Amino acid sequence: MDNLKKEAEREAQIILNYFKTEDYISAEVKAKKLIKKFPNYLAVYNLLGLCLQSQKKFPEAMKYYRIAIQINPNFFVAINNLGNTYHAMGDLKNAQSYFERAIEINPKFTHAISNLGNIKKELNNFEEAIKNYKLALSIDNKLYIIHHNLGMAYQAIGKFEESKKQFESVLKINPKFTRADRSLSMSLKYDINNPHLKSMENKIKDQSLNNSQKIELYFSLGKAYEDIKNYKKSFENYKLGNKIRRDATKYQINDDVTLFENIKNSFSNINFQNLDNMGNKSSKMIFILGMPRSGTTMVEQIIANHKNVYGAGELKDLTQIIRENFLVNDKIKFPKKFNIKDQAFFNNMGTKYIENLDRFNANKNYITDKAPLNFRWIGLIKLILPRSKIIHCTRDPKDICLSLFKNVFEGQLNFSYNLEEVGKYHKLYQNLIKFWKQLLPDFIYDISYEKLVENQEFESKKLLDFCNLDWDKNCLTFYKNKRGITTASFAQARKPIYKNSVKSWQKYKNELLPLLKILEK
Repeated sequence: MDNLKKEAEREAQIILNYFKTEDYISAEVKAKKLIKKFPNYLAVYNLLGLCLQSQKKFPEAMKYYRIAIQINPNFFVAINNLGNTYHAMGDLKNAQSYFERAIEINPKFTHAISNLGNIKKELNNFEEAIKNYKLALSIDNKLYIIHHNLGMAYQAIGKFEESKKQFESVLKINPKFTRADRSLSMSLKYDINNPHLKSMENKIKDQSLNNSQKIELYFSLGKAYEDIKNYKKSFENYKLGNKIRRDATKYQINDDVTLFENIKNSFSNINFQNLDNMGNKSSKMIFILGMPRSGTTMVEQIIANHKNVYGAGELKDLTQIIRENFLVNDKIKFPKKFNIKDQAFFNNMGTKYIENLDRFNANKNYITDKAPLNFRWIGLIKLILPRSKIIHCTRDPKDICLSLFKNVFEGQLNFSYNLEEVGKYHKLYQNLIKFWKQLLPDFIYDISYEKLVENQEFESKKLLDFCNLDWDKNCLTFYKNKRGITTASFAQARKPIYKNSVKSWQKYKNELLPLLKILEK
């Protein structure tokens, strides 16, 4: 018996090595063979679940976690991983329930406690998230990822001193977790003698750093040198970070060209004048959209400081619903001709979107969704939620593109790591917005970042008027709002309006020639 157990463990270790080197396919094949050989060896079901989850094969991953839990209902590691799979699929309710179940079985299981904190953070419940992270750290204070999560939660609610302490703790425990260097850099104002700047300058020379670690440091150094007005050195670092990031992504601008053409072809066939009975009739949604870095966070802060508005932040719900209904070979593709008579189809999408928002327990008349890239879906919003308000944020294209180039983003913004591509994407966006305005002339309200910082009260009043909201002077002190902000603008949105970001591209104008050439075409 012992020999069989040793053999199973030895083979499981080989699978784990494949998993660690991210060869998930080989790990999956070997794990399935091992399960046939040792059907009661619990650990391998969990390992196979992880391999499948890493390949985004979520339903199959769940199947193996469930088998493991069936064999042993107290297998809290698999229960936690099942929660992670639900989380990856966007099902926060089930994810939360499995994390809580794992904690119930093992109250000292820090992974599940931290994962529950992550769910609370996504539900904009930052105080609860912080409690979870602190609880996990009271069990094991050396968990640097949880220190980082706690720092990010403090940062989101504007507690910058507390966040700095957490990021510094991370770097003491693991100096190579350079994500904490970047998080710290976002909260610091550097001068030439700043010890963190010196530390990063030394660290970047370390030959053993991998590309992900270098990316974080290059962007952090870019920010630090910008603070000390060494724009040449700043841009060199941004460029190095962007180059590595771009080389690691399979992004093709032509995929976006194709998507935007598909959108225009599909929606140009619809007569929007005769669609009175279309979609869910809720009027609670205010969509704030445009290019990322165009002022969407500030605009949301202004509106969300109104007594009747709940600011939900950047939601993934709309894109998720679109993927569920229009995904072809892993790419979003709308039909050449929509079946407009199928009113139930559009109504169901709108209703699902609205019902999903119940997770926030908002109890307000209006809710904001400020996912900027929703500009792609304006026509569909009109079909599924026709009484929504669309706020379109505009800003000098040169400032937008530079700001994108200076930041690292999770997810969909892979066009931002190359100056020519970010310029081309901006042109695609402008073209699509022009198309929507011709198609839906009264549906879209433009707000200019430059005009807003120049004349805050006047522009804010017009904005609220468009949203059918009465004037609320609290909207002028939006920076006092304690709601969590997890976008790259978290620091700016905590300050009164300032004008330094207008024409900030001019500091880098010599370096931006490839971008300027495309924008001026």
